[in-house]
Amino acid sequence: MFIATPKDQWSSMWTKERPSAQILQRLLVLASESLHVLEEQLMDPLSSQDVKNSSAVKILFPVVDYDPAQCYLQELRDAFSDLALFFYDKHGGEVIAVLWKPLSFQPQPFKVSNMKGRMVTTLNNEPVCVPNVEAILEDFKVLGEGLVKSVEARTEKWTI
Repeated sequence: MFIATPKDQWSSMWTKERPSAQILQRLLVLASESLHVLEEQLMDPLSSQDVKNSSAVKILFPVVDYDPAQCYLQELRDAFSDLALFFYDKHGGEVIAVLWKPLSFQPQPFKVSNMKGRMVTTLNNEPVCVPNVEAILEDFKVLGEGLVKSVEARTEKWTI
């Protein structure tokens, strides 16, 4: 756990997408009430409640379900949303499906800004950029190391 302040230099995976106003308000109420309960218990040494075992203190650290598949999915979307759509059943899915965007396979003029996930080839003796599918699939594996069992390319219907 950490305390985030406006002066933080780095973003956190927990706050990268910003909590909604509703969630932020709920966290403020929870933090305020938790502080009040903790102060009461610490100021009264004769209190019959043990701070460590108090149910009121347990709300200080609400359980946040860590979902590595959702984190991986977000990384994929951040890195490759210009080339593909990503789908995942968050209620028990074991597969992330990738749907390539057809327009992303159109040859682009050769520019440094067009090189993300692409490679240079020639079309009518002119250099153009096209998606480097093999490298992208390898990136999927590297980003999901320890989580991804395999990456399967179903290329039966592909035309490039």
